[in-house]
Amino acid sequence: MSDGDTTRVGAWLAARTPRERAGMIAAAATVALASVVTAALGVHHDFSRLQAAVAVRERELAALRRLAADLGPAPAPSPAEGPSLVTRLETAAASVVGRPRIAAMTPASTPLPEGLREERVTLRIAGTSLGELVRLLHGLGSADPPIDVARLELHKHPDDAHRFDATVEAARVVAGRGP
Repeated sequence: MSDGDTTRVGAWLAARTPRERAGMIAAAATVALASVVTAALGVHHDFSRLQAAVAVRERELAALRRLAADLGPAPAPSPAEGPSLVTRLETAAASVVGRPRIAAMTPASTPLPEGLREERVTLRIAGTSLGELVRLLHGLGSADPPIDVARLELHKHPDDAHRFDATVEAARVVAGRGP
């Protein structure tokens, strides 16, 4: 507001009777109080909703902990010695689909707490049949020790309904430091 506007509002208020000024003050106080109460109720509602969400998460966590306790201790991580995950996955894939159809292999390693690390290898296979993919997955599952498949993705070829491009992501937790 400019000084001219303030002066005009002041002059307008001065022209009102004391009763009108008291009514305007009461109305302004009512609006201000209603605004504060509305804001406080909104904040209270948000806190209540968040508190309920936290309670749900705590119950889910307690249920997961009970299930984990029922399962027993987690399996020990694989020793870092022996063939790497890349080598094992490549050998299994080459024996089932052949090296020419292995489009890519991307290894990754992520450090974990307590001196562990997670190895992941993403294998992309081009033009495989569903039967070959099932044989590959069976070979991975029956390997000694088994190769855990963390993710499997299939894309059907648009020109041949019997061929797929597949992405298989294998993972394992090993002891030791990452590369």
